[in-house]
Amino acid sequence: MEAPSYPPRFIGHPAVARAAAAAATALLMVAASTQAAPAMAPEESQPVAAAKVTMRPGDNIVYAAAAAAAKRKWLFGKPSHTYEQSPVTGTIYVSTLEQVGYKGAADASSPKAGQVYLRSIWVGRSGFDDTGDEAVTEVMLPRKTKLAIGKSNPVRCYTGVAEGKSRQIKGKKCPNRATKGAYGLEFSPPKGAWNVPTGHWVQVIFPLRSSKPLKGLADTPAACMMGAVKNLNGYVVGPLWDAPVGGESCPTADGHGPYQGVFVAKR
Repeated sequence: MEAPSYPPRFIGHPAVARAAAAAATALLMVAASTQAAPAMAPEESQPVAAAKVTMRPGDNIVYAAAAAAAKRKWLFGKPSHTYEQSPVTGTIYVSTLEQVGYKGAADASSPKAGQVYLRSIWVGRSGFDDTGDEAVTEVMLPRKTKLAIGKSNPVRCYTGVAEGKSRQIKGKKCPNRATKGAYGLEFSPPKGAWNVPTGHWVQVIFPLRSSKPLKGLADTPAACMMGAVKNLNGYVVGPLWDAPVGGESCPTADGHGPYQGVFVAKR
């Protein structure tokens, strides 16, 4: 059974005012693996009011893959965010960063229809946690795709910190089934939300099976994995949910939920 390792590093970005004091702290985090983090195109940078913020996300997972799966890797979409506002300065800055992805081949040769493959939703907090650090994670599956959770393919949950330390969340604290959520399938601990303090992240990995080939954004409708994250921090400005609006599909704008086009090959 494959075991993920998590060596994320967090990159500091422009300082933002802490609610309880005027001291500035570089907080904006980015999850990256030991693989080279791809530079984002200029239009994928995420400017926010009263702050200059540039995101450089990379794969946040490295799997010790078997030789038979050597071509497969984690394919992640660009991040989406929720925002918060300092009650002291009025500065608006990134509160949470979320990404979704799946494990497949860059040349779209894998996974194949009928095969089990892995999907992930990741959320990290770069904002302050003074007024709450909880987050709810939900996922929406592409067409002709269902969960494939079983004894040999369980749900796995992980948490980590900026320094690169990480651990698996085991037992009942990691949900081994999805429940009906506000937007899709919810993966949450028994208490209903994940604790994601400043500089920490949580990730849920779960198995899927697609019965038909998928062609990503080229499909009609587009074949995407989408995510929805509810940020329960008291400083949030705008919607609590980073989620699709009005049933919209991918590609979505920042703040409308993370997404990743999915390619599934013929058998």
